Amino acid sequence: MRNRVFIAIAMAIIIITVSVASIACAKQETKIDTSSLKTVKAGVLTVGSDTTYPPMEYKEGDKIVGFDFDLAQAIADKIGFKLDYQTSAWDGIFPALIAHKFDMVMSAVTITDDRKKEMNFSTPYYKVDQTALVKADSGIDSIAKLNGKTAGVQIGTTGEIEAKKIAGIKVNTYDDNMLAIEDLKAGRVDAVICDSIVGDVYAKDNKDVKVGFVITTNESYGIAFAKDTPELLAAVNTALKGLTDDGTFAKISKKWFGDRK
Repeated sequence: MRNRVFIAIAMAIIIITVSVASIACAKQETKIDTSSLKTVKAGVLTVGSDTTYPPMEYKEGDKIVGFDFDLAQAIADKIGFKLDYQTSAWDGIFPALIAHKFDMVMSAVTITDDRKKEMNFSTPYYKVDQTALVKADSGIDSIAKLNGKTAGVQIGTTGEIEAKKIAGIKVNTYDDNMLAIEDLKAGRVDAVICDSIVGDVYAKDNKDVKVGFVITTNESYGIAFAKDTPELLAAVNTALKGLTDDGTFAKISKKWFGDRK
């Protein structure tokens, strides 16, 4: 009897000890030191974004929505800051970041060697390629069939870079991707070269267009930071890891992309 009581007490102590240790570890993993973080506004994470790029970031009326917006809110919550998510034109968004108008830029930004010369980037958080969005009845299903055609792209994007590599096409640039798509639907361009997630979701929701073909580029999205804010970069990377570990990232991804990998 005494042995049974002793064993029961011992087991209870072990369970309590393990539970306390687990709670302590969990708290340790999610705790982020904000004492050294310098931001545009104290206690606020100010994010710059070109909100014309559904499903990553766009406006529904006056409200900003999208995958990047939800992830930015989750990051701010994890750090313990308020979120100020601001709309900015794409062509001036990086100079504004470097000038500390924003704490970071989260706007479906592909990490490139040229951009890394001027900015720092977070851990990559999403992988994409480029797609050619075309009219559903165009018959365009390969790069070769763009010969002699016109492609629309958002200026300053990797879509523009890839489009200009294609021989025999004219490239029209636009301030935002949706303007290029409007010209595609109106027949003023034959294709829009854009990030695969954007093309895939748009084609799924609009039956008059389709993804004609994919240009494999193996790009990765990252959050951009000014070079002189390494502490903030480290805090955001910690938050991203925490959101991945606790399943929040997967929930946000499923909300916006379904089961797409």
